[in-house]
Amino acid sequence: MSGSSTTAATLSGTPLSALPVQAQPAATDLVFGIFNGQGQFVPQGKIWSGAVDKTGDTLSGLLACPIAPSAPAHLANKAYVDAMSGQVQGAVSTLVTQAQDAATQAGQAASGAAGAAATIVDAQKGTPNGLAALSASGNLLLGGLECLGVRNGHVLMTLELPTTDPGVAGAWWNNGGYICISQENT
Repeated sequence: MSGSSTTAATLSGTPLSALPVQAQPAATDLVFGIFNGQGQFVPQGKIWSGAVDKTGDTLSGLLACPIAPSAPAHLANKAYVDAMSGQVQGAVSTLVTQAQDAATQAGQAASGAAGAAATIVDAQKGTPNGLAALSASGNLLLGGLECLGVRNGHVLMTLELPTTDPGVAGAWWNNGGYICISQENT
């Protein structure tokens, strides 16, 4: 072949046959490779020196992961965990503040409702068709005076009756220790 030239390339290196081979049983998951300057059979999961098995292996020294995880099973570095921890603490703090505010508002609402109920009850005491108040001893109060109560199963009237005829038909009055009923209006 005229006009063609062939150049011989010179290759340098160590032939595979000259490398020492570490003897290992050839299991089905082993691959042959050159690791640390030796031809070796290694498990597929350990194709570089120092690989860690998924289960039952031990790691000594530091392990670094410079990126944030993008799936739940991914490794997370300290900076990512610290950032998430800060976000969680902030969210928890916000929720605690909101819960405290809600409790304060509920307490104020309950206090306001109790005050309003007391005001309504007080306004109905002693009015026609309103409420009748009871004294501390459980007697009926009319016009601020205890007038009717129950003791030992007996109804008691505790009114101080006028000692002269009031001149109001049907009104009771004390006539020297006797109860009298006024007959006429005067």
